[in-house]
Amino acid sequence: MVKPEDVIKAITGSWLYLNVTSYFDNGTISHHEDAGLGKFPVGILTYNSNGWMSANFMSSRPEDRPPNIDVETQDVGTDAEWALIGKHTLSYAGPWNVSETTKEVEVGQITHGPIKVAWVPTWVGIGFKKNYTLYDDAKVMRFISKNQVGINGDMFFRRLDSGKDD
Repeated sequence: MVKPEDVIKAITGSWLYLNVTSYFDNGTISHHEDAGLGKFPVGILTYNSNGWMSANFMSSRPEDRPPNIDVETQDVGTDAEWALIGKHTLSYAGPWNVSETTKEVEVGQITHGPIKVAWVPTWVGIGFKKNYTLYDDAKVMRFISKNQVGINGDMFFRRLDSGKDD
């Protein structure tokens, strides 16, 4: 039996989002494009050894990211431009834990939540369960999950090396 501490050690760190394939239960590719994040979002997951995590994703479409917005000056940008940024961002944080596994560190289930802080209030207090698999000496992580409308997602992430701009 592998202890959760071994899994936590393997997952702790930051992970760069690579891609997702969305599909229906029968295996048919859904070609689902997330309404807020678009077809090619960018994002990072971060897990620390104290049991806290954060997820930050945003659209990479230029039309979703007004170029002249600056947080140093609140009067820069219209309310509509700020709303556009919010509409095309996904961000949440909270505790995380893993299931005990009977075989190995590389395969199991991870839970994000209950979510403590989220970019939308309806996500505060909920949790997300994802099946994970680690590949390539824990340098690549795969999540398999189902979204709120029943579409399956097969997501891939790559571990970020400390301090390197990947």
